Amino acid sequence: MASGFRGALNRFLSRHLETILKIPGSRLYRKAVRQSRDCAATQAAVLDEILDYAGETEFGREHGFSEIKGYEEFRRRVPVRDYEQHRAWVERHARGEEGVLFPGKPIMYNVSSGTTAAPKLIPVTPYAFERTIKDRGKLWLYGVMRHYPGVFKGKDLSLVSSAVEGHTEDGTPYGSLSGMVYSNIPEFMKLVHTIPASAVDIADHRAKVYTMLRFGLGSDVSVVLTGNPSTVHNLVTNADAWKEDLIRDIRDGTLRADLELEPEIRAELEASLSPDADRAAELVRLAGAHETLRPAEYWPSLRLVHTWKNGNCAMFIPRIRPWFREDTPILDFGYIASEVAATDLLDPETDGSILAVGNAFFEFVPLGQEDAADKTFLMAHQLEEGQAYFIYVTTLSGLYRYDMNDVVEVAGHFHTTPILRFLYKGKGITSITGEKLSEAQLIEAVRRASAEMDVQTEFFVGYADAEQQVYRLFAEFTGGLAPERVGAFGEAADRALREVNVEYQAKRKSDRLAPLAVEPVGPRFFDRYRSLRLAEGAPLGQFKWMQLCSGDATLERLKRLTDTSDPV
Repeated sequence: MASGFRGALNRFLSRHLETILKIPGSRLYRKAVRQSRDCAATQAAVLDEILDYAGETEFGREHGFSEIKGYEEFRRRVPVRDYEQHRAWVERHARGEEGVLFPGKPIMYNVSSGTTAAPKLIPVTPYAFERTIKDRGKLWLYGVMRHYPGVFKGKDLSLVSSAVEGHTEDGTPYGSLSGMVYSNIPEFMKLVHTIPASAVDIADHRAKVYTMLRFGLGSDVSVVLTGNPSTVHNLVTNADAWKEDLIRDIRDGTLRADLELEPEIRAELEASLSPDADRAAELVRLAGAHETLRPAEYWPSLRLVHTWKNGNCAMFIPRIRPWFREDTPILDFGYIASEVAATDLLDPETDGSILAVGNAFFEFVPLGQEDAADKTFLMAHQLEEGQAYFIYVTTLSGLYRYDMNDVVEVAGHFHTTPILRFLYKGKGITSITGEKLSEAQLIEAVRRASAEMDVQTEFFVGYADAEQQVYRLFAEFTGGLAPERVGAFGEAADRALREVNVEYQAKRKSDRLAPLAVEPVGPRFFDRYRSLRLAEGAPLGQFKWMQLCSGDATLERLKRLTDTSDPV
């Protein structure tokens, strides 16, 4: 009886999700607005809080946290460090030590790829979870609802990575923080998700994608939520490719028997399925009426696609745009990383998001000064609209003056607080002979060359070949490209690079750099890259690529991927 009442209550609450979320969301929004009105004071208070919280840790005592009075002294006492320079302290926590970087032990580690072969384990402390993470989802969802009323009238299609991928030496889990949050939301909110939490833990990539589509295609989805637009592209294209099997499973209430699913996960998923002849008939009608089965037709209630749009993710937006109705907004996901959720509130007009000044302490260095011995460090309230900066964070989870290696642009201000837009990873800047070519410049040059030549690239990667003093562009062209047209495309892209980077122009003019060399690759270049990275252990929702890179290991990977006979 009690369980029946709880079930009915959860169903009622799920139908009124937006109304319910407005209660804590509006309170958190008012708090965020207050903090944004005086960005400098908010940030000063956060720094004091972090210094007090970690004052008696080994790191805090070593750097004199208890004696620090204000930002200038903090900057003098604590050097900037990247993850590798934090790693030894983090690994001591992972072996079971307490009070090294922060009091006690973490509740989990957020795992991410690093600059070396070893992944990054980013601690999540209980204090940080309660103080900055627990309520973040409520504020974020409230922001989405404010700008897009009715976004949760149907169900959501949320794609996250597995909450637990393993355990450290002392037994602490590591995996995806978003996956952990997804798995532990209230029961009534789980009814809004199309994808059961257990499906997130499916190991086989193809089986996982099919299962997500099996649940998603059978539902009335009103919002798609995922960080990576390549994941959206993978889903919508496979929904069309597998439509016959998917429709059959929806009609029969089944899940394909040949999928490589863990037995306990299959049993749990199949227990939640039931035949839906009406939905299957509707999908059959749509498939027959249209050459391609698209979410524009099978999700008529869709109000929003929420994913990353900036940085190198921008190249995928034109690829997913035709799959949706023209009036379906695609909103940037904001500047969120494994180390810190740096932004909370959305600003659709600027395609940026507002710095979460109450959650961590932030520092910035103007783009171009990052290698200077006397670089200028700025605080959040000192940033100027239209300017680009490298970002450094100090968190409540043990990262201090941490070099994010990310470049962000200030798109505007919300009161005194900057609105940020992610541009590119700092390592996406290469320099063979002093030209400092950026990933953003390469992307722009390829865009200009594509427009001039009236050709389209499916995927490309630029490689800085220091030995030969040349940039190589590994590119897949839609429909292929005749050899003479390949050469012409290279000339057009080289001209564009000279236009967007004055140092590249100077190096080319003085013959210190050879003309850009284009190397066509076989079909499905990105898919093969994706498969290779997943086989190497990259998380499904977090794997990263750079469209401008260097290094012998990277070149070997590119050569392997250009060989279409390789089974990657």
